[in-house]
Amino acid sequence: MKYKTDLELFFDLQDKFHKKVYGSKYKDFSSKEKEEISKTLGLCLHQEVSSLISTINFKSHTKSYTEVDISNFKYEAADAFRYIIALLNTWEINDKEFLQAFCEKDVYLNVRNKLEKRRWEGQPVIIVDVDDVLAEFRDGFSEWLKKYKDIDASVSSKEYYFITALANSKENPEEIFMEFLKTGGFKNLEVVKHSMKSLKTLRKKGYWIQLLTARPKENLKCLYDTYDWISKWTDCFDAIDFSTEKFRWCAQSEFYDSGAIKFAIDDSPKHIEEYAKHGIKTLVPLKTYNDFVSHENITFYSDPKEIINLVLEN
Repeated sequence: MKYKTDLELFFDLQDKFHKKVYGSKYKDFSSKEKEEISKTLGLCLHQEVSSLISTINFKSHTKSYTEVDISNFKYEAADAFRYIIALLNTWEINDKEFLQAFCEKDVYLNVRNKLEKRRWEGQPVIIVDVDDVLAEFRDGFSEWLKKYKDIDASVSSKEYYFITALANSKENPEEIFMEFLKTGGFKNLEVVKHSMKSLKTLRKKGYWIQLLTARPKENLKCLYDTYDWISKWTDCFDAIDFSTEKFRWCAQSEFYDSGAIKFAIDDSPKHIEEYAKHGIKTLVPLKTYNDFVSHENITFYSDPKEIINLVLEN
């Protein structure tokens, strides 16, 4: 007999009860029907959380105090937990998927906690992109397209988004990208060789390394996979944020008015042009899709090892 973990047991027990309430074929319900069930379960969960808190002395403005009934607290917590599992059962999210999500969230919380303890104290700042500066996004996405979509998207293309290859596939480019994201594409990217070592060296020399990516943080899979990927490199940078308008982010940051931003490192033609024309010196990994950009504030490099000297000599 296959051994069941406690989490598997919880899901199985709640599933059996779920079938008694909603029928044995609840998994065949439409999304609309599942939404209605979720509304009911969500309201019940809210009520149970209120009941849970009611077992302790949460009204700090009252003078009376009663001993906390740990037994009641325990049973109310069990009720709340069962409603959460019932919601997961409704949408056919199993114990393994939930455990994976829980662990990914745990990585995010711990990395965020570690970074939040770091405080900028006036150091010179370098704004650093992630994809194709630190992470081999273009190579990784191209390999994924070939393996799962049979789409040949050459990394030497002069198109930033593989527009022609995706258009020829007759599939929606945005939907393809979202599928790449949902299947953990960002978590499995290779690191750009020597890039992290260069950042670590500059950080040791007194620079504040601010990662700034245009990835969609509102998509939680993207957010948590990004934190999972950077969790291995937290000694190479000081903070991370997300924005599709990177110069605007810089202009609104505490670094900008004090003139602390000394360099930006990015590969996107849009972002490097905006940085450069607003007076930010920009280091750019030379790519087929950005080699046409020209400005006195832009310097191209072929190897991330060059970054250290380019920064320290300026």
